Amino acid sequence: MLQRSIRHILRRPYFMFSNEPKKPEQTGFDQKDSNEQLKQAIDNENEDQGSKSSNMYIYAFGSLGLIVCYAFMQVTTLNFDNKSKKKELKVSYTGKAQIGGPWKLLTTDGQTMTHLDLKGSYYLIYFGFCNCPDICPASLLKLSKALERIRQSPEGKIIKLKTLFVSVDPDRDSDEKINKFLAHFDKSIIGLKGATNDDPDLKEAMKQFKIYASKIKFEEQDSTTKSPKNSYTIDHTIITYLMDDENNYVTHLGSNMSEFDLARNIVDKILENEREKIRR
Repeated sequence: MLQRSIRHILRRPYFMFSNEPKKPEQTGFDQKDSNEQLKQAIDNENEDQGSKSSNMYIYAFGSLGLIVCYAFMQVTTLNFDNKSKKKELKVSYTGKAQIGGPWKLLTTDGQTMTHLDLKGSYYLIYFGFCNCPDICPASLLKLSKALERIRQSPEGKIIKLKTLFVSVDPDRDSDEKINKFLAHFDKSIIGLKGATNDDPDLKEAMKQFKIYASKIKFEEQDSTTKSPKNSYTIDHTIITYLMDDENNYVTHLGSNMSEFDLARNIVDKILENEREKIRR
């Protein structure tokens, strides 16, 4: 009997001797529901992971697209700039400025000189006046130094070049005054003028060479009487023109050029003009 009782006790479930509550046994339906819930949880987790992966792909492709667009814009801009530069390099100009033409003026010895007297020789022509305080003397001084450099160069031995100074103020610039003024500069410079400031021949020559000149009146003290008197200066175009041996415009020379630049430009333009004549 004792042995049988012991066997019975040993066969009894453990929870009978435990404080833990007895767990209900799972039926077939409960196991099925648990499996479905586990599967649903796994599916949900997979969907979350798939959604995250999709978002990562979208971000990646979006970033790549922005990079491609930026690169395309840079390449397009670069190509446009290159094309613009190429177009600029292809721009060329033909023809010459309508400067110069027939003219007739007076020399300081009272003789008439026209453009025809210079046929066969290149010439420089500068318009100014003897009372000019600084610009005209400075321009003629640089031009004189440039002429000396040209004469000392190999090209100067074969180049025929003359230089003209035209007074835009013959009312005050007498023949003697012009000669005295030009004595400070290169001896080859020829002084020219009109009969008066309103001389039609002088006005026509200024028109042909696009020269502007205007009186600016002011009051100054007379050096003899010490009393005030009316006077004027002249505002005028400050430029030197280079004309060829057929009285055609070749180039112009600004007053800001140095004597070296003047000499080099004069020689280069004359030689270039002669080469063009040969090609024609």
